[in-house]
Amino acid sequence: MTDFIQVDADSITLPDRRLPVAAQVDVLVAGGGPSGFGAAIGAARQGASTLLIERNGVLGGVATAGGMNTWNVPPNKMTGIAREVAENLIDAGHAVAGPTVPFDVQALKELMVEHLVAAGAKLLLYTWAVEPLVRDACVRGLLVINKSGMQAVLAKTVVDATGDGDILAGSGAEMVKGRELDGKMRPVSVLFRLGGVDIGRLVAYAKQHPEQFSADPNFHILDPQDGLVRICGFFDLMSQAKRTGRVEGDINYIRFEGIQVDRGIVTVNNSRVYGVDGTNAWDLSRADIEARRQNRQLYELIKHHVPGCEGCYVLDSSSIGVRETRRIRGSHLLTEEDIAANRTYDDSVARVWRFHAPGADWHSPDGGEGGPQNLTYRTDETPLTSYEIPYRCLVPNGAQGILAAGRTLSQTQRADMYTRGQYTCMVTGQAAGTAAALAARQGVVPREVDIRRLQRMLVHSGVDIGAAMTAL
Repeated sequence: MTDFIQVDADSITLPDRRLPVAAQVDVLVAGGGPSGFGAAIGAARQGASTLLIERNGVLGGVATAGGMNTWNVPPNKMTGIAREVAENLIDAGHAVAGPTVPFDVQALKELMVEHLVAAGAKLLLYTWAVEPLVRDACVRGLLVINKSGMQAVLAKTVVDATGDGDILAGSGAEMVKGRELDGKMRPVSVLFRLGGVDIGRLVAYAKQHPEQFSADPNFHILDPQDGLVRICGFFDLMSQAKRTGRVEGDINYIRFEGIQVDRGIVTVNNSRVYGVDGTNAWDLSRADIEARRQNRQLYELIKHHVPGCEGCYVLDSSSIGVRETRRIRGSHLLTEEDIAANRTYDDSVARVWRFHAPGADWHSPDGGEGGPQNLTYRTDETPLTSYEIPYRCLVPNGAQGILAAGRTLSQTQRADMYTRGQYTCMVTGQAAGTAAALAARQGVVPREVDIRRLQRMLVHSGVDIGAAMTAL
């Protein structure tokens, strides 16, 4: 029971409370998605006592609870822990190697836990990170809440892998949210999976009507004999469905991915809700309801009008997927121009690959995704390009003792289109976790770590850091 005083209609005050310390560790990671998993692996494998806090009962974030079970890069272009995980899944028959890598969600959930336990990291699931604990202007832990109540977890270094910069936002870090021009953010989605799909009939139709599908070989893959199918199109069907009101919302194509050819299972990645702030609980609730309404309409359309889907049924659906919210500002701001120029950095901590073309945006905040004027989905081909990420993009201005990982890097919204992929998040997480372990060991804040030593540690861990490797 907590006594409170109501100050006015909009606020209350609570008395000071004494809270238990649940744990004290070297490295505390908030968030168990791809970047948080990478961070915890990076720290624990360096011998740091590591605790990973995750609000869900499973790890993987967008890759598991979010239902996005495709990595859009060949496994031989992945680096660090991302490549290790992809190869583990492929070797076990739980993923297929190709230009994209569809994988089994359940297998990834289990593999992530196995890797963390083997590395010596501890997990605290069903736990929300509430806010940073700051002492002497330095983040020294987190306030968390779970079934055990409100508790403190103390740490020498913290990694924010929440995806939305929840901890960084409360730490005094310099941050932005959304597009620099107007604050708009990319649409949010709820994905769902269909079983009972005749993949052979689906592929045959797509081959017979190429004009109805994307010309981009990254988005449209028809190789069922190799276990690889990814379909993006049905443009005329969607146009007609919108005209007749069968499907409402800004949806202009049907996108099947994460396809398990041998099981007749496809992931539908199509609901799009715009004008949503992923850091606002009311917005998220409204968007979740709207996305599921769109998905019900999509399911009826697919079942009755897409060849091979006549006997399909809904297997499950995801939690809401948020593509963009907050980003930090560090001493380097990664831009699309940096990426297009393939710039190199003395403090690079990762060289990663991405199917993307300068100027393209697969999920513009302005809508029209996949529409007649959106050549990114219709006729353009996206090349596979590489770029480097400097350590300075992980270290926030205005805060000490904390690092960013995943899509909260110091970057522009245009650069985020390249970096927000799961495998990139996993590797920037690994870099942040490794740096956090080194900072804890050296007794310094993250911006003071020995960069060359950090880079050697990353290279030893299988991370490609790009041109800087020649200087080690």
